[in-house]
Amino acid sequence: MKVCINKFSLMGTNREFFLQPGLNIITGSIFSGKTTLMKCLRGILGSNLQDFSREARNNITNLAGEVLIGNEIYQIIRPFVTTSDAKVSIAGEYENQRLPAMRGKREEQTYGTWLLDKLGLPTLRVLTAPTQAESDTNLLSINDYLMYCYLRQKEIDVNVFGHTDYSKNIKRKYVFEVLYGKYDVEIAQLQEQRVETVLEIRRLKNYTKTIEEFLSGTALENRASIIHNLTNIEHEIELSHLDSENLANEIRQRTNTDELRTNLLEIQQNIDEFRHNLQYEQYSLKQKQGLIAQLQTQSKRLTKSIVASSYLLDFDFLSCPRCGSSINTSRSNIDTCYLCLQHPEPQISQNDLIAEQNRLDRQISETFELVDAHSNAIAEIESSIKQFEDARQMLTDEINHRSRRYVSEQAEEIAQLEQHRVELQEQKKRLEEYLELYTRQDNAISGIEQLESLIEELDTQIDHAQSKVSEFESYIEYLDDIYQIILQEIQVPSFPDPGLSIIDRKTYLPIFEGRRFNEWQDSPGLTTMINTAHALAHQLTCLNFQLPLPNILLIDGLSGNMGYKNEDLERIEAIYNYVIKISQEYRDQLQIIIADNTVPENARQYVFAEFDDNNKLIPL
Repeated sequence: MKVCINKFSLMGTNREFFLQPGLNIITGSIFSGKTTLMKCLRGILGSNLQDFSREARNNITNLAGEVLIGNEIYQIIRPFVTTSDAKVSIAGEYENQRLPAMRGKREEQTYGTWLLDKLGLPTLRVLTAPTQAESDTNLLSINDYLMYCYLRQKEIDVNVFGHTDYSKNIKRKYVFEVLYGKYDVEIAQLQEQRVETVLEIRRLKNYTKTIEEFLSGTALENRASIIHNLTNIEHEIELSHLDSENLANEIRQRTNTDELRTNLLEIQQNIDEFRHNLQYEQYSLKQKQGLIAQLQTQSKRLTKSIVASSYLLDFDFLSCPRCGSSINTSRSNIDTCYLCLQHPEPQISQNDLIAEQNRLDRQISETFELVDAHSNAIAEIESSIKQFEDARQMLTDEINHRSRRYVSEQAEEIAQLEQHRVELQEQKKRLEEYLELYTRQDNAISGIEQLESLIEELDTQIDHAQSKVSEFESYIEYLDDIYQIILQEIQVPSFPDPGLSIIDRKTYLPIFEGRRFNEWQDSPGLTTMINTAHALAHQLTCLNFQLPLPNILLIDGLSGNMGYKNEDLERIEAIYNYVIKISQEYRDQLQIIIADNTVPENARQYVFAEFDDNNKLIPL
């Protein structure tokens, strides 16, 4: 997938940089800011913002860039902070978003996952211990995929894409298999489901074992015995209820309170009916009082209109109100206005207003009468309720008096019955809880059987997916060829007895002339050249087969360990010649950004930023 940084600025400073497709070079003396700028460029592509200098922290507020991804251009602003949930602003032709940088709330999209989606890279969880199918899983992040796009200054001469870090190396190998088609997305999802299933089986087995150990060696380990005891207890509880009912009936018969209880029920029904009527009368009273207030307001308005009409309705003009000339009242007849000579519009007369006010007064008077009627009804109802409540209290006291004497005589028997009933209920509850344990154990065993069957199905599906014809080996053979060509082009020095220079099929690390990393790691310069050839080979292979590696490569410290003798300078020039060659050939497909102290003269045309002691990236 094509990735190209077109423009980049460090907000909070006056630094703004314009980059081109193809090759771009940053150069300058040591400690002038080349590596800081490279780290900032990686930051706009999702890398963490750790380990920056104090000067950078104190001056830079945000990273801002114009980034081409595929065929879409995005404006991106990322706060220059280390917090993983800081909001990144993204603006494109068809979208505008603010996403947490690397970590958000559960299931929330982040800038990292947004980049994965835009770059067409799968979101996968992979095993932390690949040889152990039941190990935990980790997410492949955007930084894991871009590992193959960065040759960092601190790694370029000491390891291969950070492979000496155990966790990073596991991710490196997974990314290799994803990019080249060996680690299929379908397989990854099946393996993740298998891991989750195995963990659930383990949990259920531990649960059933705990139940077995809890019940073992006790009277409760016999399920049939528990069911038998529970049935007997339920029967005893029914008998206990019957005993309680019989005792209650005996109390009522011995105390002769049945008639009193019937009377008490009738009184309560009367009280309920009166309370209902009381609510109705209170509601009606409130409505009538509200109506009176409205009618009185209307009456006041009519009074104002009547008074105003007597002063305002019949004016005689002696002169024209417009020009001041005298007016002859005989200029019109009685049906027309002598001022404007028009027929006056019909108007409500003062008598009409008085008649309306009289009608309102009568309605107000009638409503006051209704208010009085409701108030009287409320008083009568409240009096009746009070009488019935007094009667209810007398009956209740009498029933309690008659019952109390007998109940006190039977107190011991009542207490025993209640205690026995409570004990039976507790025993029933306990036995039901034990039976629930057996039910849960049954469900767990059934779940284990279903999950074990699912494991077999998943294993079959994984085997089938892995048996599919893959182009993996043909991709790696092409990668071998390109890797060898680049080693020759950039004039990497040879050993006396050279073997094959290929990619190790187990570790996916480069082998140089038959020698693995530990055999040439003591030469920083040789390591740098092999790493450069290896990284370029991945880019060209993925471009050729349209594999999903992001097509951008950042190399920091290309010639830092190369030396300055004639042969060394020739090798540096050979590296740059080859990089220039492929950057011209793949200009619209691959962007290469190099930070280096020494740049050959023929490569200086590609320099877009140059620093020195008097012109540092972040001035001191």
